[in-house]
Amino acid sequence: MKKSKSWIHVCVRFLLFITFGVHSATLKVTVTDDTDTIIPSLRQNIPNDYKIPVTYITKEVGGMCWANLNVFNVEQSLQELANKFGNISTNKHDIKILIIYFYEERLDIKVNLEALMVDFQCHYRTEKWETQRYFDFVKELYNALKHENSSNECEEPPCPTTVPLDSPTPSESPTLSESPIHNNTDSKCTTSYPSRACSHISNPTSEEPLDMMKLILLSSLFVSVLTIILMCVVWK
Repeated sequence: MKKSKSWIHVCVRFLLFITFGVHSATLKVTVTDDTDTIIPSLRQNIPNDYKIPVTYITKEVGGMCWANLNVFNVEQSLQELANKFGNISTNKHDIKILIIYFYEERLDIKVNLEALMVDFQCHYRTEKWETQRYFDFVKELYNALKHENSSNECEEPPCPTTVPLDSPTPSESPTLSESPIHNNTDSKCTTSYPSRACSHISNPTSEEPLDMMKLILLSSLFVSVLTIILMCVVWK
């Protein structure tokens, strides 16, 4: 009888450990920064004479706001680039990871990004860069965002007297509904800037954690029921 009760005690403790230990650890999702391997791989896999369009602001104009002013447009440029590859392409997979990184960094920006981009609208340029230059820019921008080498206090320089022909207008800028990861459309998401109303469209990871949470909760409930049953047996 003692052996039987000892065995039950062991089972109860094991089930409690699974319920409160393993599942709580599962909720902590660690994102690994793979940019040091992804960007060199993309440089190698995409021909260097390939012209990649990007809308950007120079450091001289953007100053300490340079990173914040460029993050959204680079994110959209990467999305357009990902669209050019097939669904099973490793290039598309790697670019999607970069998009996730930039999206997460953009969410951490504490300034009104939409208003900031509107203030600097006349200073944006649109060019087509070779692969090497493009991904050098992507890497530099990501490092600046990651290490918070930016400021929320920006002074807009005077607009040029003549706007360059390649300067984008709001109607030409990509919208968040053009995301290659999600093809959702929303009547509220017609803005050319990163509006909060459109955050659910550009978030490429919003569905997967939700499914994971459902599985964790269901399994936790099942294990908890088994634990209660065994505890009742012990108390008898």
